Formats: sequence, C-alpha cells, structure tokens
Amino acid sequence: MVKALWLIAPVVMQFASRDNPEQALLACPMASARLRIAVAALEWKRCGNENVFLDPGVTDVGQRIDWNSTKICVVPKYYHDVPLQPWFDACLSAKSNACRLVIDICDFPFKKPPPVPAFYSEVLRICDAVVVNSERMAELMAPHTVHRPLVIEDAILGSMGEPVFAPAGKVELLWFGHPSNLPYLDARRDALVRFAMRRHCRLTVVTQDAVGAREWAEDIQTPLAPGFEARFVPWSLEAMQTALHECDIVLIPSDPADSLKAGASANRIAEALKAGRFAVASPLPSYLAFADAAWLGDDLFEGVNWALANRAVVLARIQRGQVLVAEKFAADRIGRQWRELFESVVT
Repeated sequence: MVKALWLIAPVVMQFASRDNPEQALLACPMASARLRIAVAALEWKRCGNENVFLDPGVTDVGQRIDWNSTKICVVPKYYHDVPLQPWFDACLSAKSNACRLVIDICDFPFKKPPPVPAFYSEVLRICDAVVVNSERMAELMAPHTVHRPLVIEDAILGSMGEPVFAPAGKVELLWFGHPSNLPYLDARRDALVRFAMRRHCRLTVVTQDAVGAREWAEDIQTPLAPGFEARFVPWSLEAMQTALHECDIVLIPSDPADSLKAGASANRIAEALKAGRFAVASPLPSYLAFADAAWLGDDLFEGVNWALANRAVVLARIQRGQVLVAEKFAADRIGRQWRELFESVVT
C-alpha cells in the first residue's frame, strides 16, 4: 500500500474533507477536481492504495504526514487566492522526505493573476513529473519544465445519452461553463441578436451564480423579447444534466489565439456529445479531434444555421462523437493512466 498526498485548495477541500472523499469529489463544481482528482484518486484507492487530502494553508503538511508510507505528492490546480508559501513549503517537505512530486496543470499558469506564476515557476523546477490536460497544453508548458509533459485528458463521467436533434418552433440553445468563459459568449452577442431576430430561440446559461452571470442573461433578453428568451440557471450537476437533456444545440465559444484558453481540454464538447447533443464550438486545438462529430468554426451561428439545415447529418455526427468519447475519455481508461503514472514514479 502506497499513500498519495494531495494538496487541495479550500474550494475543493470542502468535498475532500467528507467521508469517502474520493466519491465526494465527484460532486465538486470544479471540473478539475471532478474529472481529474476524483478519477485518479478513486483508481488509486481501488488498487489498494490510500489518498490523503490536505490544504497546506491550514495544515502543516510536514508534521501531519507519515512519510514512511507516503511516496507521492500530487499538486492539482493552484488558485490565486490561496497563500503561496505554505503550498511551496509543502512541496519542499515532500521532496525532502523522498516523496515524488507530481504537478497537474489544466490551466496555463503563466497568464494567471499573482501568485500563480510565481508558484509554478518554483515547483516546476523541483518536481518529478508534469501532467497536462491536452496536447496543446503540453506544447505550451514544454518550455517551462525539464520534464516532458504527460497528457492525461479530463475524464467524462456517466453513461451515454440517446442522440437527439429535433428542434421545433423554438430552438433551444445552451451555454455552460465557468463564469470566466462568459466573455467569449458575450463576444457573440451581436450574432446572437441577428439570429434571434430571424428564429425564435431560447438561450440557457448554466454557470456558478457569480457576479454578472445572471445580469448578463437578463440584459441580453430585454431588447429581443418575446421572440428571444434567456434564462440563467445556477450550476449544479443536476442542473447541467437537465439543461443538456432539454437543449438542441450546445454553444462553446472561445478564442484559440488566447493562450489562457488555447490549452483547454475537450471536456465541454465531450460532455455535450455524451449527453447526445450537438455542439457548435470554436476551433480550440483539443476540439479538432471532433471535427467530424460537431461543428467547429469562428461564426457559431453559421454553425447553428448549418445544423438546422442538416438534421440527419447532425445525428450521424453525434453518434460518431459518442464513439470517440467512449474510446478516449472513459473514466476507467483515464484512471488507469493516472495509476500507471503514479506507479512509474515510485519504482
């Protein structure tokens, strides 16, 4: 039995501190915790090992850990609002006790607010392995580490939904994601307005109840009612699944030229396809594998119009996408990749 120590931020620790933390993390609103930490930790536990979850900001890792049995220290996403020094000290304690340090990166850290860049500049110098969530992120991170970044994709959880594409009088559009992605949807406001003036539609926005998200939905609806509706739904796993079930098309706008987003994983487009729904998305590098399963391009409403005019093709694309999701993003496959990494660094 080998223990893995996970350094966990407060926003995630509220789940990791519960009974059966590995299972509790599957309900965390942070995708990085749900689709990466939980999947890896569940597989590690399934194989007879143990996970220890600690927040260095409130716990002295050096005094709390049995280093004789703890051989791996995993550093998932580091957030800008947590103290730098306790986290760096925890990494140093792990290294000084012959523990292998594994850094997982799912957001490009060198465009983040302080102290994120400073933290990663330090830990990337002393770590034993670097994991990233996409091939493009591996390219972005390669100049910043002596280790070749290992790509482990975000897992996609749950069973496949039936492919459905049958828009009726009102086209149901869905956008979901972290509030930080909302500006990419706002950049398509004029195109959305033009589309709504020609076709009755409703846009559902599912995200955390952050400042501005609810107001955005109310603001865009006002000049276009009643032909256009917009509604804000606070994020939860249940709300997201319901919204996916009710929608016709999932909109995933982004900016491939933005280094903060260019390395993003394919989890949102994969989630849409898993639910049996069609995605119209910006051509991020990780989305290109889905070129025959979704619609990729800069003008998302060109994609919406194309989908409405090619219903049979849309259904065929969803079906192809579900095959790809099952092959590449299944939780057991992703969990196995994490386990193999942990086993390789401790041998």
